[in-house]
Amino acid sequence: MKFTVTRIIIVSLFIIFLVISGVFFSISILKDETIKTHLKLIQLYSSIFVDNLTKTVNGMDLLTDNLVVLLKNEQNEEFINSRLYELLKDNLEIRSINILDEKNRVIYSSNELNKNLLINLETFYPLPIYEKNILRVGNTKEGRDFYNGKNITYLKNSLDINFFPILREIDLGTKKIKVLIAVNGDFLLNRYNSFLNIEHCYIDILKVDGTLLSSNDFRENFSMNKELLSLIKEKNSYSGVVNFDKQKTILSFNSTINYPFVVMVRLDFNKTLQTWEEKSQTFLITIFALLILSIVLIIFWLYTYNKKINKEVSLNNKFKILFEQSSFYAMIINFNGKIVEINNSFLSTFFSEKELDKNIWDYSCWLENEKIWLEKIIKTFPQDEKIQRELNIIGLDGNQKVLEVVISSFEIDGHLEYVLIALDITLKKQREKELKNAHIVFENAHDGIVVTDENVNIVNVNKAFETNTGYNFDEVIGKNPNILKSGFQEEDFYKNMWQQLIETGYWEGELTNKNKEGEFYIERIKINAVYNEEKKLTNYIAVFSDITLQKEQEKLLQEKEKLLFQQSKLSAMGEMIGNIAHQWRQPLSVISSSTSAIKLHHEEDFYSKEEIKDFVEVILNSTKYLSNTIDDFRNFYKEDSEKSDFDVKAAINNSLNLIKTELVKQNIEIVFIDEDCSFDIKGIRNQFLQVMMNILINAKDAFFDKEIENKTIFIDIYQKDDKKVIKIYDNAGGIKEDVINHIFEPYFTTKHKSVGTGIGLYMSEEIITKQLNGQIFVSNRIFTYKNKEYTGAEFKIIIKKCN
Repeated sequence: MKFTVTRIIIVSLFIIFLVISGVFFSISILKDETIKTHLKLIQLYSSIFVDNLTKTVNGMDLLTDNLVVLLKNEQNEEFINSRLYELLKDNLEIRSINILDEKNRVIYSSNELNKNLLINLETFYPLPIYEKNILRVGNTKEGRDFYNGKNITYLKNSLDINFFPILREIDLGTKKIKVLIAVNGDFLLNRYNSFLNIEHCYIDILKVDGTLLSSNDFRENFSMNKELLSLIKEKNSYSGVVNFDKQKTILSFNSTINYPFVVMVRLDFNKTLQTWEEKSQTFLITIFALLILSIVLIIFWLYTYNKKINKEVSLNNKFKILFEQSSFYAMIINFNGKIVEINNSFLSTFFSEKELDKNIWDYSCWLENEKIWLEKIIKTFPQDEKIQRELNIIGLDGNQKVLEVVISSFEIDGHLEYVLIALDITLKKQREKELKNAHIVFENAHDGIVVTDENVNIVNVNKAFETNTGYNFDEVIGKNPNILKSGFQEEDFYKNMWQQLIETGYWEGELTNKNKEGEFYIERIKINAVYNEEKKLTNYIAVFSDITLQKEQEKLLQEKEKLLFQQSKLSAMGEMIGNIAHQWRQPLSVISSSTSAIKLHHEEDFYSKEEIKDFVEVILNSTKYLSNTIDDFRNFYKEDSEKSDFDVKAAINNSLNLIKTELVKQNIEIVFIDEDCSFDIKGIRNQFLQVMMNILINAKDAFFDKEIENKTIFIDIYQKDDKKVIKIYDNAGGIKEDVINHIFEPYFTTKHKSVGTGIGLYMSEEIITKQLNGQIFVSNRIFTYKNKEYTGAEFKIIIKKCN
């Protein structure tokens, strides 16, 4: 027995050594994984921030394009200054907008104190070598709006005023001016930093040459080493652990694609891992304490259990009674592996009496791996020891079960025999697995989960609940969930909710609740009533998701789509005005000729009354035509929000009327495949007009500078099965393969910025898919027209008849 205890102690010490080594090895791996996780996190954040910065600067770039119309109209200075000031209200990221003359002096500004300031453009990057109108960025504080209209002095690396200027040159035809925008760096950084919400995280905005533009790091002696500056200049993106300002730092940066900016995100390495190291120490102490306690308990249990088994074997008569009447499965095996005795429970469940002359490991009830293990154990069983294991076995009914088996040995007449006692733990294992899976789901679910008793007192919450509400388990145990009540919902709301819960045992909806900090959040919640086998209410389980950010994003998306929709219309305004001008020339000429004839008659009595009447009729018809043209133009830009049924062909004809002068000027013919076919669809008619205008204008522009006979745009309208189909295709040669897959992307255009913004076809797809519940496709098509083969682009719109 002493020898056995010694072996147990040695094995236990060896296990302790292995566990300790494994724990330290695991902690080392976890630390590396923690660093990698933070690297991936800030890499993701820097990517997100650079995308946001690109969109912000792109918006400012578009703003400079829109200023061309304002400056070309030669408005007075007061009007231009006030218009620049109005633009600041919708662009919080802009500090001021300034217009510079060719001598780099401010002539217009949203801040009148900036007027006549001379701006130094030497620091602006990049230098305009080929394109003069590229967007350039200057060093911090160049071109700012000052308190008193005078220059100020500042330290080289001081960021007490966190802004930077961007500049773009615009050619107005008669003169060249420069638009200088002072970007509010504080606004951008605060927006990004509020998203991160990490104290020791720093965000920097730099030029691609490494010059710092804006930062939320206000420490003294802020500097970057040469290696980091070299990385910024050589690479578009990078992430890693570096020495930054003499401190170990987790760092990631990304460059903008079209603009000379770099966004850098930094985490203090030591502070980032401080919490993890504190927790790892606590974890180590806990693991070691549990390990030592477990080893002591196992040694004690093995010792006492082995002593008990030996005692029971010596009491043969008592064992016989226990052997037959026990609820356990039991058998005795001799040293050759033959079954000496087996109780009825074991025999009737798993073994056939015809096979009782076999070795224990040869019976068909065991799985192959269990047979190998049994044979090895019986042939090499250590004396005075006990072996415990879970074995899989197949019963006589064909069902597989799990047995917890304990094998002990005893000596009779100089030979070893073995007692095998087994307990059916199949149901236990199934429940353990179910409970384990349920617990894993409960603890790791992204949704918050609250469990209450039948009196609606909280009995359990998961980690997601604590994260979302700010309350930990100890603070809410035994309390009613109405501690989260915000007051936004009326009492009738809760009455209806409880009435449905009582009647159906289920309720689902949206609530505005309040967290521990007093902040309101919106959640999507499902509540289920739980009943026991006697149909008695035992619990309520509520599962909720915080959808506050989703709601805000949906609102922002709606606002963005509305803005893009208006931008798409505005981008076509110049061409529309030109179309109207062309359409008005002839009727205005007719009116002028008719009024001259009436005047001549008045002076010379040259015409008869019937001829004068005809002249008046011509004037009336011409003015009516002018009025109709204005109505078409006004209706195109009118804000509609109500859906209604409208005729598709009539809408297409309205679109053609708006651009027909351009079509005539380029000798482009419009051909309807079936003149008589049309149908109604339900939607906002003006939005459909905009889609047709975008497609038709793109088709018209495709013919520009191309020598093609029979320039034609074909329109095919038909219904097939449950679909309504509109096809618009041309014979202009088609779309290049490297372009066609990007044609519906926002801001993608092959045209010059002066004639295209890249949002027309993007908005067309948005309108077709989201407003008309349809689909739009583009492809190149080969067809024959007037005995000649052509290639052209085809836009195909499919709308289900239920629309």
